[in-house]
Amino acid sequence: MPDRIALVIPVRSFEHGKSRLADRFTPDQRSRLARAMAEVVVGPRDVDDGVGTIIVCNDDSVAHWARSRAATVVITDATGLNPSLTATRDSVLRSTDADWVVVAHADLPLATDIVGVIGAAIAAQPRDGDRVLIATDRRRDGTNVLALPRATFARWEFMYGPGSLEAHRAQAKRLGLQVIEIDDASLAIDIDTHDDLHAVRDFIARVLPDWKPAEPR
Repeated sequence: MPDRIALVIPVRSFEHGKSRLADRFTPDQRSRLARAMAEVVVGPRDVDDGVGTIIVCNDDSVAHWARSRAATVVITDATGLNPSLTATRDSVLRSTDADWVVVAHADLPLATDIVGVIGAAIAAQPRDGDRVLIATDRRRDGTNVLALPRATFARWEFMYGPGSLEAHRAQAKRLGLQVIEIDDASLAIDIDTHDDLHAVRDFIARVLPDWKPAEPR
């Protein structure tokens, strides 16, 4: 039987997301873009594949949206990605009996099948031995998707931020875990900086038809 996977997606307020791109989008556009990307990561709500989707948030509007997508909601009072995941770790584990917990960013506009990609990578590995799977960003700096066995998730120290790939790799080594890096273009592109916009111009144009790309300098 294939391992069961729970997909955990931390989502901050849509209205306050992507503040670093405030000079390229209006506040309403930033909100709509953040929601559109999160909907890609969550996937269609009519798909019943036995996979649990858990949204970690501290915003009522995000919680309402998540429930409309048939996702489980875990509320936290913590601020920031690492504190939020740490504070909700026990709640996440109580909400699922999955063998693996996969943490994915909400701003991966091309990630239409995270569970499928991760599931295939897990199935390709030997059953013996503990390991973690990481899909990094295209700069090989961050951790876009992190797949942890259930027991490892229960004790993992989240180190998101600049250099998180190496920080998570080092932690896995300290814990005696093998690291499997996943090279998949759909998981490598997030939207954090102005340079990232060029990689997903078609997506942005589709979800924001009123958006005008900046003219080349």
